[in-house]
Amino acid sequence: MYYTIQHFIEKDIKEIEKSVGKIIIGEIDAEDLSREIQERVLKLGTDLLGEIYELLDDEIRESISRKKHWTIEHRNQEKTILDVMGKVTFKRTGYCAKGTNEYIYLLDKVLGFEPGQKLTLRAAANALEETIESSYMKGGRKASLTEEISKQAVKDLVHGTIVEMPIKEPKDKKRAKYLHIVADEDHVSAQFQEEKGDLPRDSRGNKINTIMPKLICLYEDIINVSGEVSENPRYKLIGKRYFSGTYVGSKANEELWNQVARYIDTVYDTEYLERVYIAGDGAPWIKSGCEYIENSKFVLDKFHMMKYVNTSVTPLLDSAEEGKEEIWEALNSADKDALKEIYKRILDVTEDGKKKENIKKALKYFLNNWDGIKIKVKDADGCWGCCAEGQVSHVLSDRMSSRPMGWSRFGCDQMAKFRAFKYNNGKVIDLLKYQKEKQKEQEHREEQEELIKELRKRKSGWDYAERTQAVIPGLEKSNMK
Repeated sequence: MYYTIQHFIEKDIKEIEKSVGKIIIGEIDAEDLSREIQERVLKLGTDLLGEIYELLDDEIRESISRKKHWTIEHRNQEKTILDVMGKVTFKRTGYCAKGTNEYIYLLDKVLGFEPGQKLTLRAAANALEETIESSYMKGGRKASLTEEISKQAVKDLVHGTIVEMPIKEPKDKKRAKYLHIVADEDHVSAQFQEEKGDLPRDSRGNKINTIMPKLICLYEDIINVSGEVSENPRYKLIGKRYFSGTYVGSKANEELWNQVARYIDTVYDTEYLERVYIAGDGAPWIKSGCEYIENSKFVLDKFHMMKYVNTSVTPLLDSAEEGKEEIWEALNSADKDALKEIYKRILDVTEDGKKKENIKKALKYFLNNWDGIKIKVKDADGCWGCCAEGQVSHVLSDRMSSRPMGWSRFGCDQMAKFRAFKYNNGKVIDLLKYQKEKQKEQEHREEQEELIKELRKRKSGWDYAERTQAVIPGLEKSNMK
């Protein structure tokens, strides 16, 4: 690898020195010099990687283990892969396995490159990190410092990545008496389901073009981080964890809640845990969480209660605020008879047929979710300050539905999972490395392990520091004192 470094010192450093002279006489400015140095240093990096890969290929070709298991089929087969520094081009040897004639590039296996792989993990991670935040196009621009990849290539990365990592069990499990869950859905525009033109239509012929990814946020407590005297309090969720995806159907919904249950069992001392509160709008998929989470109770979300309360008092005009206060008093005391009486009086003064239906719908909503209302009154240990709508807006809507864009069902599911992964402080590079390691375990072969062990021994003879100092002017040991 000292040839690349030697070339940089002998050629590139001289060119940089010429550019310094141009600055002095005003031909270029500091920005031009910065750009030139960046380009030359990045090229040094990509050339150095290519040279290292070719040296590894040489070591593989000469190894005893290789000669035992594989025969040379082709030499100097060129491969280019995009790294964060730029394109890395190198040549490697193609082999056939003895006995099976399986064709293989052993260097690719050692480096962890898949057949046809065009991006290093770091470049792929850069693209994914950006597209999780913004768009496929911007993600493509962030893959490398010198090159960009297409929107389609970024989409393939999003669709091809399994957004799944094992939960790390803490040395000492967390102890919390109460855990809180808020759950809701986003409404995302569907471009198509599986392929363009396949959106179903309703009875009136209108396209059903909405996908509803689900979001579950689990947390331990809420604290005010702005101080008690602040006029604009800011709140923070302690110990929060997100779970998201489309999860359509009962089996998929069961899988989602089982993920939550496994997380609780792994991270928390369940013997100490007394209650888990599941808050939401009363949708069946949310209420079903109580079937999978031990010691859990459903709580009706205040945001959705407020929407129905506001709808109920629209016919009261100037008396609307008084009507709200009465309804809230009945709800907060879990007085079902009082609530029915209030709605009877509102319906008696309502003439508009559509408004009457909305009022009846509101009352029915409260009565159908009465157990979720009573829990707030009965359990003073509840922590009811977090709204699911805010979490959905922050985690999902900000990327997926706040701007005009369309998604496929699978793409929507993947992005929802990526967003939850990001807000769980996950690093994409760790996710990609985990996938790679998992794949290696599945493809484990003894002869490849034997080759890698031999390469480790051979590497101990690569004393590049001494060889570099002996060859490159200016790096002699006597001059380094």
